[in-house]
Amino acid sequence: MISETSKQEPEAQRERNYGSAWAVTRTRLRQWMVYLALIVLMVAFAFASPQFLTVSNILNIAKQTAVVSIIGFAMTFVLTAGEIDLSIGAVMALSSVVASFVLRDGGNWVVASVAGLVTGALFGLLNGLLTTRAKIPSFLVTLGSMGIARGIALTITGTLTIVFINDPFTEFWGAGDIGPIPTMVIWMGIVFVTTYFLYKHTIIGRFVQATGGNLTAARFSGVNTDAIKLFTLVISGLAAGLGGLLTTARLYAGRPYVGEGLELDVIAAVILGGTSLFGGKGTIVGTLVGAFLIGVLNNGLILLGIGTNVQVIIKGVIIIAAVFFAEKTS
Repeated sequence: MISETSKQEPEAQRERNYGSAWAVTRTRLRQWMVYLALIVLMVAFAFASPQFLTVSNILNIAKQTAVVSIIGFAMTFVLTAGEIDLSIGAVMALSSVVASFVLRDGGNWVVASVAGLVTGALFGLLNGLLTTRAKIPSFLVTLGSMGIARGIALTITGTLTIVFINDPFTEFWGAGDIGPIPTMVIWMGIVFVTTYFLYKHTIIGRFVQATGGNLTAARFSGVNTDAIKLFTLVISGLAAGLGGLLTTARLYAGRPYVGEGLELDVIAAVILGGTSLFGGKGTIVGTLVGAFLIGVLNNGLILLGIGTNVQVIIKGVIIIAAVFFAEKTS
C-alpha cells in the first residue's frame, strides 16, 4: 500500500521543477530585455525621424557612447565587487584639465596623457584605500571625492576653459577618424576587448565575482577581497582618466564642468546591461549594449526636439525601473 507521503513526493518534485524552470526563465528574460528594448527604441526613432538611421548618425551615436561605455566597463567590475563609484564624472573633468594645462604650457603630449591617466588612477587609489583600509562605504567615499575632484578642477582653472593646440594629442585620443570609423570608437573597442578578457577569462574576474557574490565565503576561500575592491576602484579611476583624455581631444580643450551627471549615464548603462547593483554578477557585453541604449535614447530625444532636462528625468526613471526589475527577477 502506497503511503500518503509517497503520493506527495511526485507533486513536490513537480513544484520544485516548476520553480527552477521559472527561475531560469526570469534570468533569461532579464538578460534579453535590454536587447529587446534597444531594438524597440531604434525602430520607434527610425519611424519618428528620417535622420536617425543614417550612417553618419549611427557613427555619431557610437562616438557619443564611447566614454560612457569605457567607464561603464570599469564600473561593471566595481558593481560586481559590491562597491560603487560616484566620482567618475568629476575625476574625468580633473584629468581633462590637468592634461590641458600641460599641453597649453607647451608640454609633450605623451607627458600630458600620462598626467591625465595618473590623476584618474590616483583618485581611484584614494577611493580604494579609504574603502578597504578606513572601512568607509564606497558610496560615501566616492561622494566625497566627487566634490574634491570637481572643486580642484574648478579652482585651478578659475572655472574657465583651458584651450590648447596640439594635433598629435587630439588625433591620438579621438578627434579624428581611421577610415570611416571614429578614433573614439576604436578606443572603445580596445577597452572592451581588454576588460572582457579580464572579466571572463582570468582569475581576477572570478575573484571580483566571488567578492561581490559572497564576501565571507570569498575570504574563507583565500581571496584577498580588500585587494580586489581596491583594484576595481583603481581601474574605475583610470577609466575616468582615459575618458577625460578622449573628451579633451574631442573638445580641443579642458573644461572643469565636463562630466557632470556622467555617473547617472554610466550606472544606468551598467545596470540596464544586466550587472547587479547588489554585487556578484556582471556582464561586459551587457554594459556595451546598455551604453548604446542610453546613447540611442539621448540621440533620438534630441532629434525629436526634447530638451536635456526631460532626458535626465527619463534616465532617472529608467534606473529605478531597471533596479526594480532586477530585484524582482533575481
